[in-house]
Amino acid sequence: MAMFFFLLALLAVLFQFKTGSYMTAGAYVEDALAASELASALIDIEEYGRTHEIRITDPEAAFRIYRDALQYNLSLDEAGYSAKTELLAGKVQIRQYIVYNVLNNEVQITGFDGQGNCLLQDKGETGRVRTPDGLLVEHTTIYSRVGFQVMGFWNHMIEAEKEKSVDITRYESEE
Repeated sequence: MAMFFFLLALLAVLFQFKTGSYMTAGAYVEDALAASELASALIDIEEYGRTHEIRITDPEAAFRIYRDALQYNLSLDEAGYSAKTELLAGKVQIRQYIVYNVLNNEVQITGFDGQGNCLLQDKGETGRVRTPDGLLVEHTTIYSRVGFQVMGFWNHMIEAEKEKSVDITRYESEE
């Protein structure tokens, strides 16, 4: 009976350890997504200076910067594998990257696949457009989703995805 409880406790500890490592990997990828999206927020400075409109005029260039920043932030090699194999065991793939530019009452939507091919160009009304993760688009916003793998029990690879949206707003000081 004592051996049974020992094995049960050992399995519970192993399960807790694996769950903790999955949560760590998820937080690591989510932080890298946010940092990479912010790095790709290439707003038009001249437009902002004239009209205070925050707009990403070249979404394709923003995607390239995002891809490079994600590669750096996740320590990826050219093939998409992380040097931090204790967190990410397989290839990291960009699944979707979308720029939502808000101008007046219109949202201009430009979406890319993982290779940088423009797959989506659409328009919508401010206050009616949501990102795939449910964020209501009220300001210029960047959304991305990546797929990755983590090591499970007995060398079994587990597929995972993370998505993140960041909006870019004007900060006004109250001084």
